[in-house]
Amino acid sequence: KVHDSPHIYIINNFMTQSELLRCEDIIATSKFCKSFVDDTVNNTDMMDEEQRTSTFVSIQKQADAKIASLERKAADLLGVCTNQLEPLQLVRYSQDQFFNVHHDLGDLLEDGKVELPPRQSITKRRIATLFCYLNDVESGGCTYFPACGDLRIQPKRGQAVLFCNILKQGEADPLTIHAGEQVKGKDNIKYGLNIWICEE
Repeated sequence: KVHDSPHIYIINNFMTQSELLRCEDIIATSKFCKSFVDDTVNNTDMMDEEQRTSTFVSIQKQADAKIASLERKAADLLGVCTNQLEPLQLVRYSQDQFFNVHHDLGDLLEDGKVELPPRQSITKRRIATLFCYLNDVESGGCTYFPACGDLRIQPKRGQAVLFCNILKQGEADPLTIHAGEQVKGKDNIKYGLNIWICEE
């Protein structure tokens, strides 16, 4: 555990070498798309290059035995069923790319509150986030938690960071706002894997 209230955990070597290599295969053979942000007001997705400039690839649920095994491992860690996981999402941050401060459960408003998507929305409510680092990043690219004492987690291959997006009462935890900081350096690239656990 690296932070109390909210609890933020680092899990060293969460991903095995074979899982990392499988992700690298997907990276090498996939076409990445521009990342978007959720617009809960209009119940849709939108691109916002002032907020997020990374690219991504979604992995079909149970795409193969290795992906299915990784999904089960993440579900078992959180004590949920695999049907509560969104499809895994590979993300890539090239030089100078970033994802500004946001909340995984809904839209972060100017007053610091989080606007939740309606329960009938295409956007599921993400109650917990497990973010895995697929490579070491030498400069920049930290996962930054500004409301948690300016906590920064430097990407380390195979490591994961885990945090809950809700409070006990079910509302959004405003302290789990976070950012993917700008990757620095000409040849620096950050690869990550988003694993989101959602409401049933």
